[in-house]
Amino acid sequence: MYDESIQRALKRHRIAPITLPAPLVDRLVQNFRSDTPVSHIITGTAGDGKTYHCREVWTALGGDPAVWNGGDKVQTLSLGTRSLVIVKDLSELRDEESATLIATFARDVADPQACTSYLLAANHGQLLEKLKSAPHIPEIERVTAAVEELLVTGNNPDSGIAVDLDDLSRSPAADMAMRIISEITGHEGWEGCGSCAANTGENICPIFENRRRLIGEGDDDPFKKRITALIELSERNGSHFPVRQLLALVANSILGHPDARDGLMSCAEVPSIVQSGRADLASIYRNIFGENLRPSKAEKTELFRKLNAFGIGAETSNRVDNLLVYGADDPAYADDYSGLVLSDPIYGATPSYVTAQRVYLEGAEGSDRAGFLTALRSQRQRLFFTMPEALAAEYDLWDLTVFRYAGLYLDVAAKVAAKQAVPRQAVTMVVRGLNRIFTGMLAQNQDELVLATSGSYSQSKRSPLLDELISVPRQGGEEVSILPDGAGGFCVSVKLVRGNEIPPVTLSLSPTRFEFLGRVAEGALPSSFSLECHEDLLAFKARLLRETENRRKLDGDDEINDGELMLRFIDLGSDGRAVARRVIVRV
Repeated sequence: MYDESIQRALKRHRIAPITLPAPLVDRLVQNFRSDTPVSHIITGTAGDGKTYHCREVWTALGGDPAVWNGGDKVQTLSLGTRSLVIVKDLSELRDEESATLIATFARDVADPQACTSYLLAANHGQLLEKLKSAPHIPEIERVTAAVEELLVTGNNPDSGIAVDLDDLSRSPAADMAMRIISEITGHEGWEGCGSCAANTGENICPIFENRRRLIGEGDDDPFKKRITALIELSERNGSHFPVRQLLALVANSILGHPDARDGLMSCAEVPSIVQSGRADLASIYRNIFGENLRPSKAEKTELFRKLNAFGIGAETSNRVDNLLVYGADDPAYADDYSGLVLSDPIYGATPSYVTAQRVYLEGAEGSDRAGFLTALRSQRQRLFFTMPEALAAEYDLWDLTVFRYAGLYLDVAAKVAAKQAVPRQAVTMVVRGLNRIFTGMLAQNQDELVLATSGSYSQSKRSPLLDELISVPRQGGEEVSILPDGAGGFCVSVKLVRGNEIPPVTLSLSPTRFEFLGRVAEGALPSSFSLECHEDLLAFKARLLRETENRRKLDGDDEINDGELMLRFIDLGSDGRAVARRVIVRV
């Protein structure tokens, strides 16, 4: 799926293209048409749409599409008295070609009188590699320093270098996923399905059915909300979804079936799949995780590795499994079973599932237990994407994933972005989790942060000495709160002194760190859940200990007074709260 090959395929098959938003195009076109244009670098990961943006800018500025499709790596467009050089992919240039181009580029962007502007596309690593392997001249060194700062902060520190940078990997993939779903499901090519024999009368074409479910029912459709949530959580954990992967996800969701060639159905294969009685294996809820593909292929595909990290299908709760296994006979689950399972005869209460369920419950000799457990896995996946919000809390929807606290995390992220009050539940959970990590004890304190030390080694798993008790509500300049982290997420912020002279100590909370704190708050052992998260939080404690020591120095507090050193050991009271037990040591 490369931009150049797509253009040739569209022309060959006479298919109307899928039009996706290119948010930078209008701004870039306006910039290059101005009297004082600034050269631009478009960067991102493979499949983010860098070449797509370059082509759209070329076409919008009057460039000939035929010339663009000619295959030249570097294209030049005349814009009156000025010219624009577009490099569709810097990595395609040989080392000597890129060195010459970068040298010319560096001289032009450093010269206010230059008549040539540039639009370069390159992946992050390749961009820096090409810059650092170019000849060492002053202009290139200035450009390299400016680009490195632009990649990190988004700001150009050198006003004499007329270059800007746009990182497509920072665009929210969840929004793009919804646009892709809308474009693909609303494409004019679907009009031909109305007269298809596989989709008339009582016949149900799994391809068309998957498309119908992907369209959903309005913006509040559970399916769209859940797939958006998974993509957002993955991105906040550092796993980016390029446009190419999102296109692959939607295509696989609609066409997937394990019996089809390459795991993807064609129209010609649909009748035989339906007649075999295995149409339920085309379930869109399985296809999202690549279960239509061979396990080895799904594991090698980055897209499905990221989505399968949530463990949906393998994770469950007693309540959900009781519904799916015993719901047909248990009056306590009758209404929910009817609404969540029986209401979906295509992918829910299919003949194969109902039969396997009955055989499993009756415990018949030779029953296919493994087959039923596989069907149960598919039903959990379906429930995750179809369960109405009204029942999601009752069934603890996120227990179907390895991120039990993901729902609370998304709620906090939305509240922080909207500058609303953060749920009290989140703050108390984070504080309790921090206290248990800082002390190595099952401390129940929620209104104060218990900062403890082992007396020597800050990375010690158990810290019996109390350093400070920091108030969670604002009091005496102290405060523990959840605030925006400046990068689209949120962080835990610990303020130790009044005023803004000394900034608070912060730690960004990814979904994994948030889940870690939640699991520890409910009693899990920190190192057994995530050694990396444990070490990150112990490093955060070390920073806090350093700041409290600086505060004592500013206040003039001396550890030894009149030859006596006071140590405060931590004891747990009958209510589980950490309290100080003072011991005086004469020095």
